[in-house]
Amino acid sequence: MTREFLETLKCRYLAYADTFRENGELPLMMRLKLEHTQKVVEAAVAILAGESAPDALRPIGEACAWLHDTGRYEQLAKYGTFRDADSVDHADFGVSVIEKQGWLDPLPEAERRMALDAVRYHNKREIPDGLPEQTVWLTHLVRDADKLDIFRVLECSVQDRSLEDHPEIAWGLPVNGLPSANVAESVCAGRSVPYAWIKNLADFVLIQVGWLNGGLHFRTSLRLADERGALAFRRVFLKRICPPEARAVGEAEIDRICDHVQARMRQRLEAG
Repeated sequence: MTREFLETLKCRYLAYADTFRENGELPLMMRLKLEHTQKVVEAAVAILAGESAPDALRPIGEACAWLHDTGRYEQLAKYGTFRDADSVDHADFGVSVIEKQGWLDPLPEAERRMALDAVRYHNKREIPDGLPEQTVWLTHLVRDADKLDIFRVLECSVQDRSLEDHPEIAWGLPVNGLPSANVAESVCAGRSVPYAWIKNLADFVLIQVGWLNGGLHFRTSLRLADERGALAFRRVFLKRICPPEARAVGEAEIDRICDHVQARMRQRLEAG
């Protein structure tokens, strides 16, 4: 993939997003999704640089970042939600949109397939066995860049209080409640958490804590998350949303989990 093709793809993607404008403006949640996509591209560029990716891989890596949430616009327009469990798998849906638009048709088949698979598998619990090595690398790139910006999205929505006005940013989950025991156990063990286990906002935030304990593939990604204070922010926020009647118990449990994850982060970052 050439830089020229990447620029054309970017223009076509933005033109597609514009088709969802209403009275000249994108609906708020779509506007946030477009901003998220642009930030994921920035994160992908940083990871590509930090991991010294070959020059030939960088344009397609950026393209995968641009395309990863293509399905979100029509998902929201059709179903009124970004929650896949209540609508469609947005990654699979995005692949169908990309193929329908024909954006990647001019590429060699191997490159086209790599990009589509990176989009298809960026949100799955596991990357399937048997994929080409470069496809797996690109999928990890998109997954890490996506998580890095999801950190930002939560932090901004808490700081500007938009989460209070738009709880759909966090799936509309109940605010009050301690972290679920099965979620806490999985986070400490470095295992992925099934979304079906998420019962409240604390669980939702704890998933992101878990990304810092094995959920980020590249050391560059973990270093960036550490430098941006991702764990410290979530420790404070989780304590803030503890139910008042269980605050002491909740804060102790949050410290236990976050201390464990922090130690694991330090081990990986210092391992070289």
